Amino acid sequence: MLEYIELHSRLEDTTGEVVALVAFDYRHHDVIQELHAVQHGYQDVILNTSHTHQGEWCLESLFCRGAAERVRELIYRLRDFDGVRRVKVMVIRDGEA
Repeated sequence: MLEYIELHSRLEDTTGEVVALVAFDYRHHDVIQELHAVQHGYQDVILNTSHTHQGEWCLESLFCRGAAERVRELIYRLRDFDGVRRVKVMVIRDGEA
């Protein structure tokens, strides 16, 4: 729980440019159309994606670089989907590094 709180606080407090890896899993058929629309809306910060199938679930990773606010918005948009089960974030570099 402490790790979650620290990560959330760090994400909220970060400004400037960040490099982050965002990983999430979802039910393909439930959200794919809307998910693609969101990802296209954040092409300015998504540099690369990777996608694999695990049964009825998909696992996707996004390598992001850009304004912390935009990356944060993307993460919150992904978490808004009912068909997305988990969204995990690893901030590789932030404005302090």
